[in-house]
Amino acid sequence: MPAQVRPERSRSDFAAVAAVASTHSRNLPAFVARLGFAAVLLFAQSGAAWAAIAPSLGTTGPYGVVSDTFTNSNTGTQTLINGNVCYTTPPVTPPVTTNGTTVTPCPPATGVDQGAALAILTGQPCVSLGAGAVALDSIIVGANPPGVIPPGCYSSGGAMNVTLSTSVTLNGAGIYVFLPGGALNTGANSSVILANGACAGDVYWAPVGATTLGANAAASLVPTFVGNILDAAGVTIGHFANLTGRALAFGGTVTTDAVTITVPTCAAFGTAGPVPTLSEWALLMLIALLAAAGLVATRRRAR
Repeated sequence: MPAQVRPERSRSDFAAVAAVASTHSRNLPAFVARLGFAAVLLFAQSGAAWAAIAPSLGTTGPYGVVSDTFTNSNTGTQTLINGNVCYTTPPVTPPVTTNGTTVTPCPPATGVDQGAALAILTGQPCVSLGAGAVALDSIIVGANPPGVIPPGCYSSGGAMNVTLSTSVTLNGAGIYVFLPGGALNTGANSSVILANGACAGDVYWAPVGATTLGANAAASLVPTFVGNILDAAGVTIGHFANLTGRALAFGGTVTTDAVTITVPTCAAFGTAGPVPTLSEWALLMLIALLAAAGLVATRRRAR
């Protein structure tokens, strides 16, 4: 059996291979830089944002209502507040409080703590939902259906609205922060729903303008809105529009009409600094690795 013969490579073959290797070596930093730029672009266009930061509510925590003026109507049934209430100017018809007390006027510390919490909420990076007013029930976040929103921080250039007779679903355990650049409005018979571990105590609304929650058609203990509303411009809660959360309007007015406000009892999800979500970690690691590879390649080329 004849022996296998390996063809000899000519010097020109080796020279061609060396030239190709040299070209790739010279171009490697540029190639890596392009990959890094593409990764940064992908990160920016993905709509990813830092995970939302939950502030401490401090002394406002036990309160269902914090206000300068409290206006209340008991149309058909009494307003119930499961938690503390404070105001300077009382309503003609006081609400019924359970598991809490009424304080007059609001302690100054509640105003300080509301302001501190508001500064944390408005000072964090957020995903912009639009330059003008947005309808949260039609917003699409990632691969979610319209109106289904995962944890995160969301802002808008104008008002945030929930269209009448529609719903918004907050889907998943985590911190939710909404920063409308204008008012916060919900239409009649609309609702904000918690799903898959989302908790009312971990939801924060901090609009620039006043908050108006639309009326509900019938009395029910089912909440039509959830979360902590921090709004010195005033909070109005329409007839039967029950709130699981807090109406914190130190220096402003809270108006209610036969509603039930329940201070959330779920444990806080967390108040730590910004932590990237899982998908963001993957992108950040990719960017870091590409940047490191580019630095190594550049140093090798400099030698």
